[in-house]
Amino acid sequence: MKGVLRMEESFNSEFCTVAYQPADNVVLLTWKKFARLQDYRTPALFAQGLFLRHLYSEFVVDARSGFEDDKEDVAWGFEVLLPAMAKTSCSAVAFILNEASPIEDEMDLWTAEFAKYFAVLRATSYRQAVELLGHRLQSQVFYTLKPGTRDLFLTELKQQG
Repeated sequence: MKGVLRMEESFNSEFCTVAYQPADNVVLLTWKKFARLQDYRTPALFAQGLFLRHLYSEFVVDARSGFEDDKEDVAWGFEVLLPAMAKTSCSAVAFILNEASPIEDEMDLWTAEFAKYFAVLRATSYRQAVELLGHRLQSQVFYTLKPGTRDLFLTELKQQG
């Protein structure tokens, strides 16, 4: 159709795939092998873009094929990616890991950082991840703030977890 902008729903490279799963309202990122810099950042930003297009979708990261951290990418993820993702309607992330994972320490690092913004779950399969995401209890809370107290409120909220 002429004049229509088509938004891509999936990304595929030798390092990973990212795809929106409409039946589960999930953005699935599957790492295939170690990636760094743009090979790491481009698919991560693509996933963030899917959250903006698919409201209230959740994030599933399949790290069963391994996941290694590059120091520069960890800093970028913590300082740029996660705060940007927190501005979307995504509220939870599920990490898929093998039961005895050699990357447990790395995933603990990422879990702690993701937990600052999202509910974090661990699973051993995609189906289990989707089931865990679907069984979360969600509540909606509204706060009424006095003018000029927003930044103080957000600081206190972050400190209390």
